[in-house]
Amino acid sequence: MIVAIAGPPCSGKSTLGESLAARHGTPHLEMDAFRVRLMPFSAHTREDRAVAYRAMHYAAELLAASGSGVIVNACYDHAEDRIDLERSSRRAGVPLYLIECTVSAEAAVTRSRARWNTHPGVDLTPDRVTELVVNYPFSGRGATINSQASREAGLAIAEAYLTSGDPVLPGRWSSGLR
Repeated sequence: MIVAIAGPPCSGKSTLGESLAARHGTPHLEMDAFRVRLMPFSAHTREDRAVAYRAMHYAAELLAASGSGVIVNACYDHAEDRIDLERSSRRAGVPLYLIECTVSAEAAVTRSRARWNTHPGVDLTPDRVTELVVNYPFSGRGATINSQASREAGLAIAEAYLTSGDPVLPGRWSSGLR
């Protein structure tokens, strides 16, 4: 299976992905890590991010096709990134599960300020973080986790969904997006 953890910046995607990966011994891939590794001096443009998404999806596809579950995390606020991951899931012959993380704009800005010198998203000003949180295109598919709740509560929701929830049907996650 491929598990996509999506949501606006500073919504707890990486924390949840790391926790799930540690519990299950599953690879955890992050788009920002791919972008920094592939293009260390990138301008943080949409084009740079698109390259990183495609690379991460290809790695996820190979891992999933080899029988390993894999967790990917990124904002996934563009339809083409969601479509590309759906295609990778189909090519690997595995289901795609979706967990969307929510956060208030105020909490996201506070988190962004706390990680300013250690996170590769240097283009994330407080105004930009607020805009991305307020306008994030949630799909309502899969599971939704409020990252302002306890880590254990979020993990419990994720575990319950991955154990007994339905995977995302192809085309349902990406419909209606730009």
